[in-house]
Amino acid sequence: MAFLEVRQLEKSFDALPVLRGVSFTVERGDVIAVIGSSGSGKSTLLRCLIGLETVDSGTVTIDGETFIPEGQSPDPRRRKALAGRMGMVFQNFNLFPHMTVRQNLLEPYRMTTPGAADGEEKCRRLLEKVGLLDKADVYPSKLSGGQKQRVAIARALMKSPEIMLFDEPTSALDPLLTGEVLSIMRRLAEEHMTMLVVTHEMSFAQEAASRVLFMKDGCIAEEGPPSEIFTRPRQPETAAFLGSVSRR
Repeated sequence: MAFLEVRQLEKSFDALPVLRGVSFTVERGDVIAVIGSSGSGKSTLLRCLIGLETVDSGTVTIDGETFIPEGQSPDPRRRKALAGRMGMVFQNFNLFPHMTVRQNLLEPYRMTTPGAADGEEKCRRLLEKVGLLDKADVYPSKLSGGQKQRVAIARALMKSPEIMLFDEPTSALDPLLTGEVLSIMRRLAEEHMTMLVVTHEMSFAQEAASRVLFMKDGCIAEEGPPSEIFTRPRQPETAAFLGSVSRR
């Protein structure tokens, strides 16, 4: 049985279908790159998985436990349990501007992990991991975009997630800062962190992903290992998308 199994997810906003029968599986340690044009449903998929959006129908199963029953509104408690097994990094950082870097890591952790006594040590270790231990008492306004995103990654890792979701984590960064963030993500991949990464960074998808999902019009139009997707795509839509990306 796959570690994460997504079956026939459907999601519409008003009368507009955004996800249409999305199905895929993820094994522990997989790095799945989700690619496709803007508006293809990539970000909505991640938001549905972590419970920031409710689905219209379909199932999400982790390690044999189904959290979103088909055809039913998700139980808030079950959605919370599902979200507790995932960490998410957003494209716009979502740091609290009135809190220091240390507080940005510790406060959400203490809210979601009552009574945990390991917060300070975990915070120190993760800031060291992302190369920002010296910025622990700095406010986000004093950080570069790359540093903010590395703080966001450390914050997501505070709850020891089983799966990390990345929603275009480098889209707001210039090329130099993009490299800072991708290096952390590559390190997580090398440590066998299970990851779903919505990205426009094709080099990351080619080098770090174990599988690539190409989305178009709310569906997974093609999936496979990077060696196949990038060199001999089966679908004309995939080839056209990759061709447009390479010309940018």
